Amino acid sequence: MTTTLKSLQTFIAVYETRNFSQAAEQLFISQPTVSTQIKQLETDLETILFTRNGRQAIQPTASGKLLYQQAQKLLETWNATKAAIQSTKVATPTICRIGASHTTASLILPKLLTRLATLSQQFKFEITLANSADILTQMTQHHLDFGLVEKPLVTDQLDRLAFAQDELVHAGQPTSPLWLLREPNSGVRHYTNAYLKAQNIRPAQTMIIHSNQLIADLLAQGIGQTIISKHVLAPNVPTVALGPNYQRQFFMLTPTTLNPALKTIQATISTNLQNWNATSPHDQIR
Repeated sequence: MTTTLKSLQTFIAVYETRNFSQAAEQLFISQPTVSTQIKQLETDLETILFTRNGRQAIQPTASGKLLYQQAQKLLETWNATKAAIQSTKVATPTICRIGASHTTASLILPKLLTRLATLSQQFKFEITLANSADILTQMTQHHLDFGLVEKPLVTDQLDRLAFAQDELVHAGQPTSPLWLLREPNSGVRHYTNAYLKAQNIRPAQTMIIHSNQLIADLLAQGIGQTIISKHVLAPNVPTVALGPNYQRQFFMLTPTTLNPALKTIQATISTNLQNWNATSPHDQIR
């Protein structure tokens, strides 16, 4: 029996990406190494784990699907065992990686991180800001432990908790030819495109900015117009309400098989989000 934990990790990467090359890039190893490890697994288990059809994406067999479920449990048990052994040594903080979309970062992170800062002796926090689609990608690739987004993203590997609502408005100078736009994959950009199409608007000038806060700062200086969360705006920025079609839900994403060492953080974040929902968003950021 030559199966190793590394082979199982490689198998999981191939299963989730459905592609040997992408799995190799994700694991920082060569594609031949990936192929060899998968072949060795199939030899050890005396079964076929993936069906291959030329250059098309591979598909897991029934055996592959079963192994994926069991491999996650095995790696979770191994990580818990390592954590238990390491706890007998000098205590080191557990890494907790939180990803937030730009809107949730502005509205939710200030209060949340203030609460989490009290746990910094036990946990080392790493915060990533990106659009909702990128947060989902990083979580499915196990690069993040928690995600805060404003899009109803769905995947079998993650659990989703709805916790609050946001309202988008038309903000800024309505006569300005300059539209301040978020990047194409962001949630706000989706609503902006829908608004422009519905109003038959073709902006004469555009500026793409990967930051809600920077857009809000420009609007506060009287520069441009856009669709944006009303809760990130300065009081002097003119706004026009857009109705219920421009209200959206916030979500917390967590892995279905969360590292047991992070259960405390999960409970803390969940409690904080419930409290956030009970108060005005302006109270969270003013």
